[in-house]
Amino acid sequence: MEVNLSKETKRVLKGQRGILICNHPAQAEVLALLAAIPQRKKVFLVAMHGLLSVLPAADKHIIPVCVTYPINHKPRHGWRYRLFNKFHFVPEYSQKAAHQKNIRSMALATRKIDEGGLVIIFPTGGAKNGSDFKPGVGHLIKNLKYPEKTKIVMAHARGTSGWDFFRILPLVGKILPKLKIDFAEPLRAEDFRGDNARFITKNLQNAYYRWALAFEPLSMVQVLSTYFRSILFLILFGK
Repeated sequence: MEVNLSKETKRVLKGQRGILICNHPAQAEVLALLAAIPQRKKVFLVAMHGLLSVLPAADKHIIPVCVTYPINHKPRHGWRYRLFNKFHFVPEYSQKAAHQKNIRSMALATRKIDEGGLVIIFPTGGAKNGSDFKPGVGHLIKNLKYPEKTKIVMAHARGTSGWDFFRILPLVGKILPKLKIDFAEPLRAEDFRGDNARFITKNLQNAYYRWALAFEPLSMVQVLSTYFRSILFLILFGK
């Protein structure tokens, strides 16, 4: 695995209050990202609630969010999740119940950051189009107690795919693409603060994709769509 990490970003990830966001094209990037960051005790992963009790020792580091409802309606996840459910029971909740649980989870994530921890979140997880950030990250930033002392680090994963489970077989990893993780320089959380969580989310999403253009250039349609959404949110929620 190839990791591009500056000294300043490494210092933040190693011991400061922080939010680490990353794209989520497949599944293996979760493990790759965990392997790429410096070891620390106060690190927490916002992850699908079904991962609880898979590795009991890791449960204290997982902040569960309920994304079963949209994921079960996405064909690209079908057989993998059905197979997973054969070996590990994953409770399902109504949209209303899942929403309330997610509110509590985001409050817990905010508290972990305020207490000096690092929270890792994949904002596109569960998004219908796989690219828009879910508003949870906006609520996370909005409710920070110490935004002036909190950093946001963006990461971008490349080389992962639905074939990554074959990497456990000898020599197969040699023919699959190399995993690459790039980290941006830290941003100040206070620069994204506001009263509207969805507006915060859109601002962060735009900042992320502007930075990520160096790794995965957007088509002209995607660029225009991004700017149109930004203008629309500014008109609706800007003050």
